[in-house]
Amino acid sequence: MNPETNLVVLCARMFLSDSEPSSLRSALTAPLNWGLLEQSAQRNAMMPLVAYVLAQHGTGLIAQDTLKKLQERLLRTAQKNLAWLQEWLRVLDVLADSRIPVISFKGPALALMAYRNLALREFADLDLLVRPCDVVRTRDVLLHNGYVLNSDVPDNTDAALSRFSDRQISFGKNDNHEIKLDLHWGVVSEWSSFQLDVGSLFEYASIERRERISFLSLSPEYLLLLLCAHGTKHCWSNLRLLCDVACHVQSSPNLNWNLCVRLAEPDGDLVMKHSLLLTRQVLGLQLPECVTNYASGDAKAHWLAAKAQTFLFREDGNRSPYLDDRTRYLQVLRYRLALEGGQRLRSSVALVFRRAFIPNEADWRSLRLPRSLYFLYYLFRPIRLVIERLSIRRFRLDGR
Repeated sequence: MNPETNLVVLCARMFLSDSEPSSLRSALTAPLNWGLLEQSAQRNAMMPLVAYVLAQHGTGLIAQDTLKKLQERLLRTAQKNLAWLQEWLRVLDVLADSRIPVISFKGPALALMAYRNLALREFADLDLLVRPCDVVRTRDVLLHNGYVLNSDVPDNTDAALSRFSDRQISFGKNDNHEIKLDLHWGVVSEWSSFQLDVGSLFEYASIERRERISFLSLSPEYLLLLLCAHGTKHCWSNLRLLCDVACHVQSSPNLNWNLCVRLAEPDGDLVMKHSLLLTRQVLGLQLPECVTNYASGDAKAHWLAAKAQTFLFREDGNRSPYLDDRTRYLQVLRYRLALEGGQRLRSSVALVFRRAFIPNEADWRSLRLPRSLYFLYYLFRPIRLVIERLSIRRFRLDGR
């Protein structure tokens, strides 16, 4: 990785560790491009945490005007997150009045629980989980309380919600387009063989109290699995996905690792193993010896962690963008096939089939069909994917 991204990683390591900041201070003495540093921090969704760590440990090594900008950036994030917090609490009150149980995860809930500071984690939406039987009612409550539906639901019927393979729909707030809310009735895509039962998530959920705020949260064990699955789903596209895992583990000293292993097996075994290896390798997360042995003893988990690192730091390479785009799809597919079992032919074929033929929101947005012709989406999806890939390739060729 380049020096600027390396400094972002060191800031995350410093935040997670109480060790001497010698590595961080040494990196600050080297020539740095502060514009590239800001780009790297933004790309990795780590700007608030980087600003916080550098403001604490960069005195005497960072120019005063740069330190001032970092502190101003941290203040802006805190102000923005307070607005998100107020809206989150309002929505929770509205749903409580309607007697709808709802679990909060990621967003301000994760910032309060894992980072212990609302200002240190940016978020782009509010994530709420309800039982499948409460989806329609929750949607109606949100629509009557200042939200509009941003997701395209085919033929606009209640039954059509079941066709969302990601099991979530998105909303925006009428008077503030920056506020977005994702309503989930599942936390892992139906495309994955690893699933977390929503009924069990609610059964083991508990009331969390942070900063005089109470909310229903996932159990620490289920939250760890969700964060590992979420990073895997997005192919570890930024460092914050990894930092979420590390901060959650560090803030949960009573985490029941034996239960985590039982909940992950068999389909989520590789998901958790390679996520923990990746977190240890990149961020230096300290794990109990038994957990380290559990994750390190699987050769495929090591391969997946190495592949995930290439996704995480892909922007720092000197390869041509055309070659990156041309090869990335196959790299991602190989990564996902390995997670699904790789050598198990049935599992691999099922994954390819689902990705090639099961329609999703992008297909519904591209082509509007009446309810009676919905079956045509299964034919339209592979055609759309081929056209999309050809368009990307032609664009890259023209731009070379």
